[in-house]
Amino acid sequence: MKIWQIAAGDGSRDYSDVFLKFGVILVGPGSEGKYFSNQDAYNNPDSLAYRPFIKTLAEELAKGDLVVLKRPSGHNWEILAVGEITSGYLFENVFGDVDGWDLRHCRRINWKRPMSQTIISGLRRGTLVGVNHDQAVGEVNKVWSSEHQVASTPIPIEPEELSVDQLIDSLIIEGLPGQNAELIANTIWRLRRVAKWYSFHGSDVGEHEIRTFLIVPLLTSLGWAEQKVKIEWNNIDIALFDTPYSKESKPLAIIESKRLWDGLRYADDQAISYAKSYPACDRFIVSDGIRYKLFRREGEKWHFAAYMNLLAPKRSHPYESGVDGAVSFFLALIPKGAI
Repeated sequence: MKIWQIAAGDGSRDYSDVFLKFGVILVGPGSEGKYFSNQDAYNNPDSLAYRPFIKTLAEELAKGDLVVLKRPSGHNWEILAVGEITSGYLFENVFGDVDGWDLRHCRRINWKRPMSQTIISGLRRGTLVGVNHDQAVGEVNKVWSSEHQVASTPIPIEPEELSVDQLIDSLIIEGLPGQNAELIANTIWRLRRVAKWYSFHGSDVGEHEIRTFLIVPLLTSLGWAEQKVKIEWNNIDIALFDTPYSKESKPLAIIESKRLWDGLRYADDQAISYAKSYPACDRFIVSDGIRYKLFRREGEKWHFAAYMNLLAPKRSHPYESGVDGAVSFFLALIPKGAI
């Protein structure tokens, strides 16, 4: 039996909750398809899909090995859970969009949590590497010998992906005028081309460009007049109003924009704090220009209501039950009176 350590993200991304909820470990990208059918692409350093830890997950891990789910804690590491590998290599399409990250290479895991916060040394940086430090091995075995089992949820069936025509047809059924529908469809096609280009230059694309060339054009195609949109208003990236803006206006919706590949995990907390200052605001959206997370207010609480990926819209969230997909997202963001 070997012991491995895995990181579920970095400072801007954390999908450990996905690992624990579904009893898995995941790595990516999975753009070339299943590993054993496409080993040349995944193991070629010149390939865009090359990541050495994909081979590790597929070939080197074995049933019965233990895996430490870790998170940085200063100069040390926090053990979030320890799990036993219970499956061979799997390729799960449903995890092709984990807040924008393609993590389809998979192993099933039986997780146990520490009884209390456990900070240790002896682990090291890296997405998926072995554990050889004696103290770390001892702590791992201590957690595994506990009885604090984590109940996992079955991996869901991948929801249907929508073509642009299917998406627009669904909006027309809800009452969107045909002329408006054509404008939205044409805008989506144009933004997809821009988004794909940006995807290859993500580290060089700033939030200003995301707002200017991806988010605002989508808003205007949905019917938001320029007079009802404010950019960088009161420390808010984008604010939407139900009437032309004046100094007395209060926003109906707030949009927090992020850089590509920064992840959307923590931005919702920031947006909620903004929205608390504006009781009339009942929607906030977190977006990197390609992925959009919509939260809706219910009294004093907010809930994750819909998710939309501009490049791969689906009828529901890829894996979160009770979270709607692209059609609900657009219906929630189309201005009042446009339908």
